Amino acid sequence: MRVKFKGEYTPLSENIKEKDHLGEYTVVDSKMNEIKSNDLKGIKIILTVPSVDTSVCSRELAKFIDILKNETITILSVSMDLPFALDRWCQSHASENIVTASDFRYHDFADASGLLMPEIGLFSRSVLLVDENDMVRYLEIVEDVSNEPDYEKVMEQLQLLKKSA
Repeated sequence: MRVKFKGEYTPLSENIKEKDHLGEYTVVDSKMNEIKSNDLKGIKIILTVPSVDTSVCSRELAKFIDILKNETITILSVSMDLPFALDRWCQSHASENIVTASDFRYHDFADASGLLMPEIGLFSRSVLLVDENDMVRYLEIVEDVSNEPDYEKVMEQLQLLKKSA
């Protein structure tokens, strides 16, 4: 698959698909603590973003925090941002309902998901809805990273997953 970044199309690695199992990974949170995939229990919404320092990414994270504030699920945002940038973003936003994490150290999440734009070294803008068994139940890869994901579709798919659980 190819996604548009700054007007040019760039390929993704072989990306994960719906009904695939998300492999194990280790990422680093905004305080430099490691988070392993098996630390995250239950239903998860995983957002991959190019950088929290961009207006679209910042707006997306804030919007997911707001629309999911009454849900009891894990929201994990993964980028290649350094933990210092993630911490700065968390300090300036109401971020208690989201875990911001970086894949800069191990590239484990990039390898597990295939959502990295390797020519650029940043993640594509994507949303993964992952069940309690780490199976991807919904995946949206936004074709143009300057656009936001379909929030309504994500919420619709989350409600369907919760009903089937």
